[in-house]
Amino acid sequence: MKPYPKNQLCPKCNKFLPNLFPHANNTEVESKKLDPKEFKPKTKTASSKIHGVRKKEVGSSISLDDDKIDLKGGKEYVKFCGITSVDRTPLFATNKKLLFLLELTNNLDFIATSILGGDLDKMLLKSEQNETDKCQFFEKDNIIYILYGKFPDKKGKWVLEQMAKFFSELVRGKDVNNLTKLEKFDIEKKFKGNLLFIFKEYMQLEDVFSDQEIPYVEDWLRLDYVGLSSMSIGVISILLDDEERLNVKVPGEFENPAEENEMKESLLTAKVEAIAANTLGNTGAYPRWIAVKLGFQRYRFLTFKKYRNDYFLSCLTEGNLKKIDNIEAQLEPILYHGINTPFSGNLRPFNKLKGTIKELTSQVPGRKFT
Repeated sequence: MKPYPKNQLCPKCNKFLPNLFPHANNTEVESKKLDPKEFKPKTKTASSKIHGVRKKEVGSSISLDDDKIDLKGGKEYVKFCGITSVDRTPLFATNKKLLFLLELTNNLDFIATSILGGDLDKMLLKSEQNETDKCQFFEKDNIIYILYGKFPDKKGKWVLEQMAKFFSELVRGKDVNNLTKLEKFDIEKKFKGNLLFIFKEYMQLEDVFSDQEIPYVEDWLRLDYVGLSSMSIGVISILLDDEERLNVKVPGEFENPAEENEMKESLLTAKVEAIAANTLGNTGAYPRWIAVKLGFQRYRFLTFKKYRNDYFLSCLTEGNLKKIDNIEAQLEPILYHGINTPFSGNLRPFNKLKGTIKELTSQVPGRKFT
């Protein structure tokens, strides 16, 4: 009968009923049972609670053979990753179509360390469609590492430092300028694995590595050189650096300072135009600016601006790059009548403009534009 008596005694005869013992306290036990809790999956993981620098990405695949290595849904990517020695020995390249960037890097490094007196840092390339990509550089132990694409400066620096760490291990004790074919093959094969690992780690980096603008030390931009070219032919070349901050060396001895200055201008123009022409011819883009680091947030810049009729204005400056628009805006009205028609080979109209440009800069104290 139910409910079963708690004392296991028959209510009629008051005798012990052993066959009721197993069921005696069932109702009490069942009443004490709790309803099973509904299972709820965790929506937060330990990593999401800790503010680290990585987040897990699933389903990402990378191929070094791609012309563009996508690292963040098209917003961040790498088009070229290369390594060259300061002695111009190519050591590694991911995209053979952009192999010329190794030679360009060596040319830029020569100008940066000799004429401009600093370390090659970054270059911004601008296409005909006004799209921009960036080259970032890092030198360690006379080896230059190059990263070309679109990415924040901090992430680019991290990748370059990782490249240097892995590659340095692979070439330790070796002369990178005299590697055998077998050594080159073995190093390249191993480094490709390292690079894939670096890019996979990159894809897990949190946005803590995103760019945060650091203000320049100076609030001015000093103008040291102005050049104008058409079809890679220099039509205006003005070296304004009376203080000789730029280390422009020309062979021979000159009795006339004006002749020496003219030779320096010619040398500078030739090197500047070679950079612009080489880059434009190989990428379809021109360097909007090339940054050479002198110290903490201290830079020299080589800038280019394209005008109608295939004219390019080039400037060598030092200070705050944000002021370059102001310099170009003041130079443009002076250049207007010269660049309004295609270059015919006649330099006379441009020679007149040189005097006007010198007059403009003489009115700015220290040639420091604000």
